[in-house]
Amino acid sequence: MKNPDIKSIDDLLANELFRKWIIEKDEAAAVFWSKWIEQNPARLEWVAAAKAIIETLTENNHQLTNQEINREADLIQQKLLSLNPAIYNDEEPDGYLENRNDNGKEQGSTGIPFFRTRHLVGIAASLLMIACVYLYYTNKPRPLASNNAYKAFMQEAKHKSFDYNNNSDGEQHIVLSDGSEVVLEKNSRLTYSANFSSGKREVYLEGNAFFSITRNPERPFIVYTQTIVTKVLGTSFYVKAMSSAETASVVVKTGKVSVFKRENFTSTDAGSATLKGMVVTPNQQVVYDISNAQMNKSLVEKPVIPNQATYNFDFDDTPATEVFSRLQTAYGVPVLIDEEVLKTCTISASLGNEPFYEKLRIICKIINATYEVIDGTVVISTKGCK
Repeated sequence: MKNPDIKSIDDLLANELFRKWIIEKDEAAAVFWSKWIEQNPARLEWVAAAKAIIETLTENNHQLTNQEINREADLIQQKLLSLNPAIYNDEEPDGYLENRNDNGKEQGSTGIPFFRTRHLVGIAASLLMIACVYLYYTNKPRPLASNNAYKAFMQEAKHKSFDYNNNSDGEQHIVLSDGSEVVLEKNSRLTYSANFSSGKREVYLEGNAFFSITRNPERPFIVYTQTIVTKVLGTSFYVKAMSSAETASVVVKTGKVSVFKRENFTSTDAGSATLKGMVVTPNQQVVYDISNAQMNKSLVEKPVIPNQATYNFDFDDTPATEVFSRLQTAYGVPVLIDEEVLKTCTISASLGNEPFYEKLRIICKIINATYEVIDGTVVISTKGCK
């Protein structure tokens, strides 16, 4: 490594390798500065003071307000004074470090400005560090303890964002820059950061809204609320998250979404093209019980056929496995069956506009079966047919 030109405490504070040693505990940087101190023992006090300044400014990991900056400046002065009370001794403002032999005789000046200079330490170092080192530290990409994507989004949106507030008596139709559409219900609010068109597709919802999202696997669409996060690649779904409600919910109309508890949703989840969390498909819903922090998946009360598609439900001695497969395809609802048990069962029936559960009841009656809904999946139980 190139030997740095260190002529003052300010040079130490501004040195990236020095900051890397103190802030990141980098081993290579530690070795380098240990050797540097051995070669420059007269500047050990500079190193100690610069280290104290950086540690003081990096004790907190949040962005400083103006009031906090003033308080940090006072802390710097106090810590420097505790290191060496003579630092602010005005009797030697322009002194120099001198080399002396064991008998105390002067052997010549080193030409290095003495560390006790009040102006250098008290003003230049403090102001430089507040403006440079702390900003460097807070802006440097580094993993947060929680790696929480919600906090990162809200911090960004806080500085520059756009809001839609629906204070009208009806719904508000919104078309976003990526072509996605949002129907915002009354007394609801939608917020998204200013870089939405070029960066992440992230929004924050307070209230209720229906989303129809333009598909883009490379840029997942993410809806944050106070309690849950919904991530999609391209689909349509409802989110209900009124702040006064005891529950929050996501209901899928088409496609597939993944739902997370807000505190569990990480920056890794936000950037991945994979849908993890609790995966929800058409006619399924996730209901989050806020007071108990419990998230449960179930079927909606009245499952419907997505996209107004047309399916034929006329069966003539049709194998039961095929009937359940057609029902699953039409409604998008997972149906769990034992194909081996059902292999001898056939169904003859002409079904039309009956609701989903009525169709299911009729089919089960014909083959002497029962059903139950578990975690958003229909489970068929039967002993088979003779």
